[in-house]
Amino acid sequence: MTETRGTIGWMGSCYGVDFQAGKPVVVRAERTRGHVDCFPVSVNDPAFVEGMRSGKALAAGSLTAGESFAYWLEAPFPAFQKALKVFPTLLDVQLPFPLEECVYSFIGGGRDDEGSKAGTTQAIAVAARIVDVQKKIESFLASGIDPVSLDQEGLALWTQSLAEVPAGKGAESSLRAVVYLGIERSTLVIGRGGKFVSAHGMGRGNTAQIDRLLKTQLAGGQGGGGAAVQWMWAGPGAADATLLKKLEESLQSRWPGPSTVHDEPETFLARAVATRALLPGPLRCNLRSGTLLHPVIAGRAEREVAGTALTYLVAGLLLCGVNLTWDLMVKHRESVLDKEAGSLADKLAGYHVAGAKGSIRLKIVNDALNPRKEKMKPFMRSFEPSLAETIGAMTDLARKNDLNYETLSISRDKINVSGTAGNWKKCEPLKDFLKQKGYTVKLERKESLADEKVAFSIATAGEGSKNE
Repeated sequence: MTETRGTIGWMGSCYGVDFQAGKPVVVRAERTRGHVDCFPVSVNDPAFVEGMRSGKALAAGSLTAGESFAYWLEAPFPAFQKALKVFPTLLDVQLPFPLEECVYSFIGGGRDDEGSKAGTTQAIAVAARIVDVQKKIESFLASGIDPVSLDQEGLALWTQSLAEVPAGKGAESSLRAVVYLGIERSTLVIGRGGKFVSAHGMGRGNTAQIDRLLKTQLAGGQGGGGAAVQWMWAGPGAADATLLKKLEESLQSRWPGPSTVHDEPETFLARAVATRALLPGPLRCNLRSGTLLHPVIAGRAEREVAGTALTYLVAGLLLCGVNLTWDLMVKHRESVLDKEAGSLADKLAGYHVAGAKGSIRLKIVNDALNPRKEKMKPFMRSFEPSLAETIGAMTDLARKNDLNYETLSISRDKINVSGTAGNWKKCEPLKDFLKQKGYTVKLERKESLADEKVAFSIATAGEGSKNE
């Protein structure tokens, strides 16, 4: 089951209320370290009365199984968000009144290997007529209580029963029946293991109706019982030993199984709605929604939306500030570099280059440097390697590549060499070598001679600064 937060999960305490024969039964719930402790409270308790009057204390109640319902739906989509688009239509088909007259929500139940086909999604539709919700709120207000949350009774009974008495290992498919025995009415909740199946309102202690519902929901409508059921009892009637014994004897003959009475059964439902309002968990819902939403919940939602919007606004402003700061830093750095480049240009040119920038600045500097470079050539050549080293290297290449030089003229800027090579490719290493030395060379070869030698000539002209 999908776990959702409690209706008033931001609070540390609240009051849980269960109306029994028109009178409220109240508990005060205190959350401590993910656990809720509940204490019975009199409706005349000054703290309770003042808390309800001032609005500082919050209360949670529920709609009975007769005033609301929880119904399983299945949609032919593997994703819950897609299934959510068709659930209202599926729910509308099940209702005897228009969907527009209801408040409703869908609780994700996931995919169940037993209950659904592959590629489908199940959910519990929780709904109640708007007029019934309004009447329930009015009955609370008549007792001086304005509930922030109205839970669905069947779901509240089911989750609280599992929380107080877990199903246990190996009980994944075991039948479980939670029976709430009120003063004037009863509620039956049916499930398998930990999975909720259905909830039904009925007359007080009506064993025939319990038998019929169990047959319909769990035995496929077949006659007779026979299946083992874990019986869980709650409500004020569960404290009546005589009534409980009579019901157990009537049911055990057809639906045998262990029978357990929940602790403090009179306040069980009040504990359930308070716990679900404070703690996150499965099957949480609030039927006081839409136009009937409590002002505290509506205000909280508005503040959360406003807080989220403010967070995005602050983040946007910070991002704008970062961008502005970065732009300023980049512009400052560009200004510093431009000043440094201008200063260097002035030093190289020997005079102020004025406002010239970019390629124009470089041209001015080059024009100023070129005459100096020409004048310094004789001086720089004294530091260059001797031409004798180049000639020695050419001699080594001739020996290794079967080259015979007939003419050789070499200077710093020009070279002219001719001769013969052992074959067409033998003179290629010489050409590459001269290029590495900075000469711009052109290789010419002639047809093979009678002795199959290849005549070649390599000539270079120009300043010999770079290869082409």
